[in-house]
Amino acid sequence: MNLGLSGKNFLVTAASKGLGFSIARELLREGGRVMISSHSAKNLADAAQRLWNEGLEDFQTTVADLGKADEIEELVRETHATFGRIDGLVTNCGGPPAGPPLEITDEKWQSAFDSVFLSVVRLCRLVVPGMIAQGGGAILAIVSTTVKQPIENLTTSNALRPAVVGYLRYLADEVAEKNVRINTVAPGRILTERTQELDAALAARTGKSVSEVRAESAAEIPMKRLGDIGEFPALCAFLLSPLASYITAQTFCIDGGRVQSLF
Repeated sequence: MNLGLSGKNFLVTAASKGLGFSIARELLREGGRVMISSHSAKNLADAAQRLWNEGLEDFQTTVADLGKADEIEELVRETHATFGRIDGLVTNCGGPPAGPPLEITDEKWQSAFDSVFLSVVRLCRLVVPGMIAQGGGAILAIVSTTVKQPIENLTTSNALRPAVVGYLRYLADEVAEKNVRINTVAPGRILTERTQELDAALAARTGKSVSEVRAESAAEIPMKRLGDIGEFPALCAFLLSPLASYITAQTFCIDGGRVQSLF
């Protein structure tokens, strides 16, 4: 299927590995041009090499800490200077610190708030006016199934990811008539580096093996397996494309049916 993304310009944050990388790669495969950001120069170099190895070249990389307002401003400026306009924005960030509700320090809460929630606010504040001026655009926020139901030990995600959805749901209403669409995607248990880290931490905390933790996790999913990272980015690319022109203000779970809510 031709998604109509050829020549479109995208900014994808926290995209040097994991789900963010998978989205950036999918957009490139569809003919888009992509600015890839990460807090790690080494991770960006590794990501660039992986893309070059696939023959994908129409991208730029830049280092940006999403917890810092000035670096977000520079990221958006650089993207505009490189591409001239931003047709699509993907807000993604590294997973916030895990831990029980009463053990998260103020410092960890503040860091998580800055990177998970405030980064989205700042990016939208900088990017949306340009989208309105150019006649439209698409924004996609990568959140978590914690926006539907809490996950054990992911206190900061349980609190802050729903806040992101609440903010974007209201913003989507405000800009819909300007042809700016905003949606969110909530990944479930997809086998990424982050999933491996969380499984290892839970195994250490409970005295179980990583394989036991993963088997128990898979048992909670109706499909009885974790998702493969290759199963994630196609929907994201579609939602950023002209084919999704009448879809906005929605949250889509990619979770093998794990979330049990009706809506």
